Amino acid sequence: MKLDRKIAQKSQRYFMTGVSLITSNGSQGQNVMAAEWTMQVSYEPMLIAVFIHEDSSTLKNVLETKAFGVNVASEEQTTSVSIAGGYSRKEIDKLRIRNAFGFVKAKKINVPLIAGCILNAECEVVTTKKIGDHVMIVGNVVFICHDVTKKPLVYHQGKYFKMGHAIKPFRQEVKINCNLFDLFSKRANGKFVLKCVGILIKSKGNLLVERSTKLSLEIIPHFEPARGQDYQEALEKYLKKSKLIVTVKPKPFLKRLIFKNGHRMQRANFIMFEGRVIEMSSKFRWKPLKHNSLLKNLDYDVV
Repeated sequence: MKLDRKIAQKSQRYFMTGVSLITSNGSQGQNVMAAEWTMQVSYEPMLIAVFIHEDSSTLKNVLETKAFGVNVASEEQTTSVSIAGGYSRKEIDKLRIRNAFGFVKAKKINVPLIAGCILNAECEVVTTKKIGDHVMIVGNVVFICHDVTKKPLVYHQGKYFKMGHAIKPFRQEVKINCNLFDLFSKRANGKFVLKCVGILIKSKGNLLVERSTKLSLEIIPHFEPARGQDYQEALEKYLKKSKLIVTVKPKPFLKRLIFKNGHRMQRANFIMFEGRVIEMSSKFRWKPLKHNSLLKNLDYDVV
């Protein structure tokens, strides 16, 4: 089925992007264009992809010289972006407009960079590919710098916006004792978020907990799975090894928590499955749910 272009033209304006000023230098002269479709596509090596219309003077320069600059516009640069995106090199030499652009000398490539941006990257082309009516240019970053005092320009529905306040991620705050905090902190091993999988088994107002005599702790059966593991399969193997035989319900729920102990803080995500006990060893016991803030916050019924 062919896409209705009238609908698509309205809908595509609802994408939200930043704007980058793409600079080049070649037989078409020094040039700058505005590109919404600019993104980092690899960490190591650091690669940036830019999507450029196939009839652009910038594309001709870049294909010829194999070099280009990526200058991520700041919120003060709406005029520069409007000029870069509103005129072609065939119409006017945009970089010679006196009140539009300031410049920074590149370190590694023979291409002008734009001053006042939040980020400037110097790129050498590693691959190109035609995709629809645009050409994807992927560049290896040979030099990059940024300005921590700047904020990026946001583009949406044909208008420019400033970034607002950061949205606080919703996490339930749980105060825990020193031993328990040390356990989770050790498991996190410096990670920003500790990711665990566990099982919630309730019966008559009680919750099944696993006892650790070594640490004097009682907590729901849980562990930190290896990256890339299937969480349910890994949990079932863990429970079997722990001699806890249960039926596991297939649909989990997520708990996002912040553990606090004094001034210390650790973020944790728990993927929780529910289950029913078939057989268990003496290392497990039932514990009243109401007496433990952590156990209560891992309960599905607590929002």
